[in-house]
Amino acid sequence: MRRNRVLAALSLLYATQGIPFGLAAEYLPVVLRQSGASLATIAAVSWLQLPWQLKIFWAGAADRPLARRHARTILLALQLTLAVVVASYAIVPFKSARGVWFAITALAALFAATQDVFVDATAVRVLRPGDRGVGNVAQVAGYRVGILIGGAGLLVAMSDLGDRPSLLLCAALIAAAGGAAFALRDTSDADSPEPSRAQPLEARAMVAHVFGRHTWPIVGLAMTYKLGLHVASVLIKPMVVDARWSTREIGMAVVTAGTVSALLGAGAGGLLHKKMGDQRGLLIAGLVQAAACLPLVAAATLAVPRPLTIASIAVEHFASGMGTTVLFAALMAATRPANAGLHYTVLTSANALSIGLGGVIGGKLGDRLGYPVTYSVAALACLAPLWLLARWRTASLASSS
Repeated sequence: MRRNRVLAALSLLYATQGIPFGLAAEYLPVVLRQSGASLATIAAVSWLQLPWQLKIFWAGAADRPLARRHARTILLALQLTLAVVVASYAIVPFKSARGVWFAITALAALFAATQDVFVDATAVRVLRPGDRGVGNVAQVAGYRVGILIGGAGLLVAMSDLGDRPSLLLCAALIAAAGGAAFALRDTSDADSPEPSRAQPLEARAMVAHVFGRHTWPIVGLAMTYKLGLHVASVLIKPMVVDARWSTREIGMAVVTAGTVSALLGAGAGGLLHKKMGDQRGLLIAGLVQAAACLPLVAAATLAVPRPLTIASIAVEHFASGMGTTVLFAALMAATRPANAGLHYTVLTSANALSIGLGGVIGGKLGDRLGYPVTYSVAALACLAPLWLLARWRTASLASSS
């Protein structure tokens, strides 16, 4: 019962992080392309998520005894603040205040990233080794549902309810999920598997530990494992816009194909990790990610036919959900429990950095080379980091000790 309560709380809290990210990654690219923005401009919007990379500078706060004792209050305050920020989108329409929307997007990323630090630290300490796969299913699935709400769901809702009510509804959902912080905080200390002999390292020593001679493959894989798929995914929305799909068609394609497939992929990733473990699970999921780029090549080459394109979106989202779940479960195993807030944040921030890099690379290559060639490059980029898996087992043991 306690395990289920923790998993439910994790799902809700991760979902609230996904709502503002979905708005930035799913909704904004559509309206920007409709207003005539270039692919490079659309890709540059991903840098508004910079707080997800910068959070390493304050992540150590989650490991301090005082912060751990008051984690429930901190999480609730962050939830309510994030809700207010998202509600601010409703003040002015995008067309008349593009700069204001960009500023709100960056601010929402700041509070969502900070909330993520405290949720991740608790998850690392609470989840047992055998629960990390299902724990990351809750993380990835919850986050995907949030992206659905803030992205495709928002596109569909705005067609029916209008812009302002839809945005305020997203904010209300974030505020309502704040209660999950209580369940998560109530169980974290009691269930923590953190060894009493492990002492937290200072921030400088922790950074040296992460990039050490034996541990660097962990952070290297964290930064490159999803890079190829990010190169591909940033082009999907602009591609269907260029093919003159309607806003509703775009939203429904992601709702019916992308999101469902991503959730199935997350579940498959949890099962894969449980059966195969870190190293083999990462290898299989990495190969699936590379293969998922090939249907996108076909769809772009054949002028974006709807059935094939929807199937391509489904395959890409499935592979992404699987890869993220396996990667995050493996990164938890490689995290030092005494420094869970800072250590896991460094590793996941390396992965988040690949979102920005992949977006920029994908946008620039898409403008110059076109969609089919860029999707082909993305497939090769998915395969490139898999050589690091030969060092995974030794590096993970050194990283977590």
